[in-house]
Amino acid sequence: MNNQVLGQVMNALAEKRRANENEEERRRQEVIARCPAIGEIMDTRRNAVMGSVMSAFTLPVREDLPQKVEEWNAQIRELLRRNGYAEDYLDPVFSCPLCEDTGYTGSGKKTLCSCARSLYAALMESGRDFEAEQTFEDFDLDLFPEGQPVDKKGRSQRQQMADFRDYCTAWADALPDPDKKTLLFYGGSGLGKTYLMRCIHQRARDRDIPSLCVTANQLVRTARKALYSRESEDADALYETDLLLIDDLGTEPMIENVTREELFNILNERQNAELCTVISTNLPLNSLQARYGERVISRLLNRQEGRSLHFEGIDIRQL
Repeated sequence: MNNQVLGQVMNALAEKRRANENEEERRRQEVIARCPAIGEIMDTRRNAVMGSVMSAFTLPVREDLPQKVEEWNAQIRELLRRNGYAEDYLDPVFSCPLCEDTGYTGSGKKTLCSCARSLYAALMESGRDFEAEQTFEDFDLDLFPEGQPVDKKGRSQRQQMADFRDYCTAWADALPDPDKKTLLFYGGSGLGKTYLMRCIHQRARDRDIPSLCVTANQLVRTARKALYSRESEDADALYETDLLLIDDLGTEPMIENVTREELFNILNERQNAELCTVISTNLPLNSLQARYGERVISRLLNRQEGRSLHFEGIDIRQL
């Protein structure tokens, strides 16, 4: 796993713990204000437990203490119920009861909790919630489920992603002259498209290959700005950089005489110049064609110039 991203996950869980501790304190003060007797019982319970701990090395342990604590707990639950609260209203608050917001489960050798793995997967997939690099070296196949086949080749989601990773690693290592100049990643959200795209981008940067990674929204804004301004340096980069990566195609606004035409022009000019382009989208192919038209689709699905990778499976952020 990417240690920097894992650190982001642990920081997020620490924030949840602090927020839940604040909620516990808010509830305690609220309940005591309504029913002071509960506060008195809580004080008695705390003093008895603390007194037992402090005197453990000098006096015999109170054998009746566990029973007394349970009696006090029962009294608190009854008073909560009488005052219109759930009996567990003063119990510890956890966003994840499995790990109690620590991120780890199990005794002895700890394992990463499913909540932490889901957050890690979401960060790695989005690539926009942190500044850490995503690399092929840190590519974590364990994020993707093994088991039932998800595609026509009979591959599990993990096997499919392993194949895509291997192909894209070789493709990135062959830049600026790989076997195919255009890659299209398509499939549902949360399947690893952005994750893989950013691994390609990082490999290109590591190899000093001029590259630019933009969202489809950024692409349209840049193209629109170039129409009304003489400052076209950013727009020129879309046409000229050795590697252009366009993420989330299909989420950008459809601006008349801008979106379709500019996307076609970029793809057409880049293919004519034999420059490399990677595009990701959550849209199925038929929706892409309906949205952008035959000219754009012909550039995206040109088998001589490019290759399309169909991502199938379940959203890893929901695991």
